[in-house]
Formats: sequence, C-alpha cells, structure tokens
Amino acid sequence: MELSYDLHIHSCLSPCGDDEMTPWNLVGMAKVLGLDAVALTDHNTARNLPQAVAAGQEYGVIVVPGMEISSKEDVHILGYFPSLEAALEAGEEVYAHLPDVRNEPTLFGNQLMIGEEDQVTGTLEKLLINATDLTVEAVCALVLRYDGVPVPAHINRGSNGMIGALGLMPFLPEHPVIEVSPDADCPAYATKGRFQLHSSDAHRLDALREPRFFIETEDKSARGVFQSILHKFHGDSHEKSRNS
Repeated sequence: MELSYDLHIHSCLSPCGDDEMTPWNLVGMAKVLGLDAVALTDHNTARNLPQAVAAGQEYGVIVVPGMEISSKEDVHILGYFPSLEAALEAGEEVYAHLPDVRNEPTLFGNQLMIGEEDQVTGTLEKLLINATDLTVEAVCALVLRYDGVPVPAHINRGSNGMIGALGLMPFLPEHPVIEVSPDADCPAYATKGRFQLHSSDAHRLDALREPRFFIETEDKSARGVFQSILHKFHGDSHEKSRNS
C-alpha cells in the first residue's frame, strides 16, 4: 500500500522548533493535512517521542520513532528506529555525547519536554543543536546498534548536509538511503542508485504541507514504514517510492 509521509519534523524540544510544535499539535496538524505517516526527529534527543506516539494512536496517524543526530563533522544524520523503546535508549546515548554546554533560551530557543495532556514537564539543559563528539561513522554505528536505519539528512542543503559539510557525497555502498531537500538542487552523482526520502524539516506548524511524497509499505503501521526504509537500506528492491 502507498502512504503519504513527512519523516523529518521537529517539536518544541528542539530549540529551533516553535513552542507551538508540541507533539500533539504537530501530529494533529498532520491529521488535518491528510498525512498518513510522520516522524518526530528532534535534535539529539527522543524525549518527546512518547507523546507523539500517543497522539498518533489517538488521531490515527502513523508515528515513526526518529531523531536527528549531529556528528562531530556537523553532518546531520536521521535515525529511524523499529520501536519507541529503541529510540529512547538511543536518544539517551546520543545526549550523553553532547558537550556540556547549557542552552540559553533567549539566544537559541526553549527546549520543552511535553507530557500528558500536552503539558510542559521540564526542559533539557544541554544545548541540543550542538554537534556531538561522534564521527559520521560512529553515529551510523550507534543507530545500527539499536536496530535503526541511519539516513543522511538534507544532503544537498547548507553546511549541515553531507555534501556541504564533507565537500562531497561518499559513493555507494555507503549511505544507500538519503534524504534530499526538495527545495534545492542536488548533483546527480549523489543520488544515483540511492533510495531518496523527501521531507519538510518543519520547525513550525505552518511549514507542514499536504501530501506530496509517498512510500510503499506492506501494512499501514510504523513498523511497515520502518521496514520499507530498512529493506532499501539493505538493497531490497521490492518497495518503491513515488514523488508527486
């Protein structure tokens, strides 16, 4: 079956995310827009994922557990995980690799953790948009240890994309699944032979869009979406993606 998706969204826990981007608000907006599946991918933490999953169950929106990890080289890597538990454990390990630099909300924005009834339950102290001390290879290895799939984020956009940060995109078989920003040009060599995802990287509710990108899955579930990405990571050709 074919599902519409947006697999790169930030909540109010990311300091660059708007305070209105609570897990319930962003999943609710996805429902209004008609998206089948979303992924919450906050910077270097997964602490807001439990409420996103709860909102998805309430609204009938698939929520894939995810996170956006900043490597030592400042390359952003999306990690998608087979379960909430795996994502939470991976998130704690990633957070431990951040430098001990406190967030200054007046400079960078709030880092709001959300609990039941969409209420703020606290904040995280470390600045989440810093780079970890993990290399690209170490980030990918960490995600794989938790049975996840590492996906270089917006490879064609800015200094945090792999092309901008490293000067080029490593050739296959490295990184068989990539995220390509739909709003910027991308060199053909970087995408050739790779499975491409395209998402909004939304930090505000008004940045979420109606269905534009689709992925084929065997069933309508977070596990189904994850398995489709996983199979592409391992070179399975049975699932296809379609951009429209």
